[in-house]
Amino acid sequence: MMTMLLRLLLLFSLVVSARGVDHGPIVQWSENPDSKASIRWIERVGAAGREGKWVKGPGGFGYGDDDDTTVLRGMENNYQSVAIRRKFSLPDFLPKDATLYLAARYDDGFVAWLDGEEIVRKNVRIVDGKEQVINKHEARGVEETLLGKAADLIGSGEKILAVEGFNDGKTSSDFTLDIRLVGKSGGKTYVLIAEGDEWEYLAGEKPKAGWRRTTEATELSEEDRELVETMDYRIEGETEWKSATIERHPFAETAHRVGHVDLEGLPAASVIEFKHGDSSYRFRTAPKDGVDLRFVTGGDMFHERKLLDAMNARAGAEDPMFALLGGDLAYTNDSNPARWFIWFDSWAENARTPGGLMVPMVVAIGNHEIKGASYRPNDAPGPEMAKEFFSLFKMPETGQARQAIDIGDQFSLILLDSGHSATLASQSAWLEECLKERQGVKRLFVCYHRPAWGSGAKDDAVEIQEQWSPLFEEYQVDAVFENDHHVYARTHPVYEGKVDEIRGVPYLGSGAWGVKIRQVPLDAKEKRPWLAEAEALNHLYVIECNENGWTAVAKKARGTEFDRVERKWRR
Repeated sequence: MMTMLLRLLLLFSLVVSARGVDHGPIVQWSENPDSKASIRWIERVGAAGREGKWVKGPGGFGYGDDDDTTVLRGMENNYQSVAIRRKFSLPDFLPKDATLYLAARYDDGFVAWLDGEEIVRKNVRIVDGKEQVINKHEARGVEETLLGKAADLIGSGEKILAVEGFNDGKTSSDFTLDIRLVGKSGGKTYVLIAEGDEWEYLAGEKPKAGWRRTTEATELSEEDRELVETMDYRIEGETEWKSATIERHPFAETAHRVGHVDLEGLPAASVIEFKHGDSSYRFRTAPKDGVDLRFVTGGDMFHERKLLDAMNARAGAEDPMFALLGGDLAYTNDSNPARWFIWFDSWAENARTPGGLMVPMVVAIGNHEIKGASYRPNDAPGPEMAKEFFSLFKMPETGQARQAIDIGDQFSLILLDSGHSATLASQSAWLEECLKERQGVKRLFVCYHRPAWGSGAKDDAVEIQEQWSPLFEEYQVDAVFENDHHVYARTHPVYEGKVDEIRGVPYLGSGAWGVKIRQVPLDAKEKRPWLAEAEALNHLYVIECNENGWTAVAKKARGTEFDRVERKWRR
């Protein structure tokens, strides 16, 4: 008996060590949000305490100053250098004349190599054959170092960027090593290695000879990582806790895991409290009637953490019932899982109401959830090209991003895949059936990613104009939320391509939550008479629904209102 107990305790310690850091949690709605909710998080292998062997983690290594993504909790008083490395090649979108820059936040120094050849040395000298920090250096901002022409340095093959960061001493109170790689051409910046991208790293011991020219990170076995647990939850105000089984599955094709608890039978319009790790969290279920609702919506969320945090905090400050997130969430192109760690953490930490409640989310898919980041309305590649998205989020239909969410019998929200993992035609019959079934619903909204009626910042999705807009018009959809274009845009009611205040459908967009904005053409309204407003602004919408109609208020991160529209219900 004692042997079995010790074995279980050892297994538990392995799991905790393997899991490292959990990212999240988030609360997702996908069906019957008045009685169901899915609590989801990412269990990351090699996040904290994985020392002494090469493992994988997102960029931003360090401790002590609350700005590190991979926290090296064992570094202080024990060791003063960390080695990281990453394979990369030049992307097709990088202009041939682009110049490369190494961008770094560091405390206190580092040396970088490209395929073993030194390319950058910052605040580090060699004394008696060993690297030594010259002076203290705080990581106050990103510093760029010119490397040279990308084509000359990299060519057409795959290279390894290796970096070793050094602290000024083992007893230092903090350390930071955050490395990015960008190309510049014609006044534009192209990101090759982004904030939060995944690296191999070695902490707690010096790397062996040749480490700058190869990659070999190891992963933990399934046996080490598997453990059945339960989550405690209760209705706020009640004394009795209930338990629900935690389920886990692989996070796409990584060694990391997605943990989730799908709660059912919850009372409507109630605050639910649950425990995760050492913390307690609270969220509210939807009401039964769906009459008076307030929610926020937007898309294209994450280029840099600072703006993502600010906009997520704005979403929470608006005290919404839920957030409708219209795709291009973490900008991973289904090939950069580490950015999801940051995205989950940012939402969990910042999207809180004034009363401290978590904001449940409803998610749509965008082109940057897909390998190749494509808009392919007629030959979409299928869900196998969006493994990260479909492993992270709960969908009513396996491998389908489309879904219809009803709150009572007076509010419906239909989400579509605008030609990313599924073709438009494959969803049209389903869409029409959903709309037909909801002809008696007073409040009816649709959301997808790629705009049919945009600002001109990018081309319009004419296929959506042709295949879906006639259905929106026929079934009198109240409004359509679009994203993708990285600007603010709102149309007049559109019917058959023209402004029609009686029969038309307004389209609200266009995806500029936390990304670098594009410019709106100066002649946008002249060439696109359906445009009511268009500006180059980061924003989200606050949607208020009441008995008579709905109001959409566009706001910046600090809460400044810059546009507003009010409309009556159409049915």
